[in-house]
Order: sequence, then C-alpha cells, then structure tokens
Amino acid sequence: MATAELHGQKITPFEQGYAAFLRGISQKENPFDTENDTSPASKRRWADGWNKAQREAGRKA
Repeated sequence: MATAELHGQKITPFEQGYAAFLRGISQKENPFDTENDTSPASKRRWADGWNKAQREAGRKA
C-alpha cells in the first residue's frame, strides 16, 4: 500500500489525492492502482480527494 507523510504525520489516501491534484499529478497516476495494492477503498478515496480538489479549483476560476 502506498503511504505518505506530511511533517512526520501520515496522511490519508484522500489527502494524498487532493495534494496530487494540487501538484499537477494526473488522476491516472493513482498510487493505489497497482497489482500489489489490495485496498480498493484506498484507491477510491485517493480518487475522491483528487476529484474534490479539481472541483474546488474549477469554482475558483
């Protein structure tokens, strides 16, 4: 499973997806979308975070 930390604290898949959008990472680059990852919930939560950041960016434009 993909893990990430921010300032020494683990961040959730949702937060990782949100941050990925802000960094310009494509939704197709979901780190939870691999053969080795057995957590479809994490894959979905990452995508949810990415989508929320995209929606919020659209509102600000």
